[in-house]
Amino acid sequence: MTYTPPSNATTTASLAHLATVWYNRRALDQLKQMFRFLPLTEPDIIPQRVGKTVQWFRYTLFVANPNPSAEAVGAGLPLTTTTVSATVSQYSDFATISTLLEETAIDPITQNAAEQLGYRAGLSVDTVTRNEFDANVASVQLNTVGAYFGAADARRVVAILSTANVLPKQDDEYWGVIHPYVVYDLQADNTAGGFIDYLRWGKPELIEKGYEKMGSGVVGSTGGCLFKKSTNVTTSGTAPNVLYYTYITGKGAVGSVDLAGSGPTRVEDPKSESFKINTIRGGPQIADPEGNIGSAVSYRFVYVAKTLDTTYRYRIVLADASLV
Repeated sequence: MTYTPPSNATTTASLAHLATVWYNRRALDQLKQMFRFLPLTEPDIIPQRVGKTVQWFRYTLFVANPNPSAEAVGAGLPLTTTTVSATVSQYSDFATISTLLEETAIDPITQNAAEQLGYRAGLSVDTVTRNEFDANVASVQLNTVGAYFGAADARRVVAILSTANVLPKQDDEYWGVIHPYVVYDLQADNTAGGFIDYLRWGKPELIEKGYEKMGSGVVGSTGGCLFKKSTNVTTSGTAPNVLYYTYITGKGAVGSVDLAGSGPTRVEDPKSESFKINTIRGGPQIADPEGNIGSAVSYRFVYVAKTLDTTYRYRIVLADASLV
């Protein structure tokens, strides 16, 4: 008996009612950057209703006096101070969702909009802070010792900062932010005293398990520096001549000031932490009598980052990358 295929199949043109697409209601994951610059700063808060400007002061150190004193009363020494000031600014954004869109979308669109806006807010904080580090690049930039960034560059920055009496960020370690391409070159550094050589006598557990005091995401410790990686670093030039900024800082380099009650949420990993977002339900009201706006999501924070010392307490190493 000759085989006869079914007269009706999924490809039958006359069956116009068949569903052709199944829509997954969960959004795919996104390639999100990590926010690494805020932890490098010295946090502070300005109270509400005292103005927008914060001022710090610092005493000028006395120098040594190697001369013996006379037996008579001499002249007293005047104290001298210098000031640093910064003015906070507000940063905000919002998105609205129509009532009809909320009623018909296959996903929880307001919730997803809040997540997207939260990422924008966190990235904005990270970038504003990074830009303050970059503002002094002409005074703090260094080139790499060799062709690419290695352990010698970390030791060099530590030596420069230590010579200026800049204290480590925490527990005898300076902190750094580094691009993944530069991490590749650092971890491939097999020169004498380089990263690989350091592992033989250093603390490999810092590489394998991270470093609790700096939080998650530590990719290496060498030359007295702990590094976290981020793709949100500044670059200069164009491929194949791109230089990636590598930031190494000590204590008291850059301050970060929140307005009390209105500061940004301190997020490092947007995949596990959420920025505080306002969700406002809509409906008929004087500004929207028909109730066509179903909801709105927004963020607002008041913040400033400021370099605290003209004896700059950090350095930026401009590093080529072998992968580019």
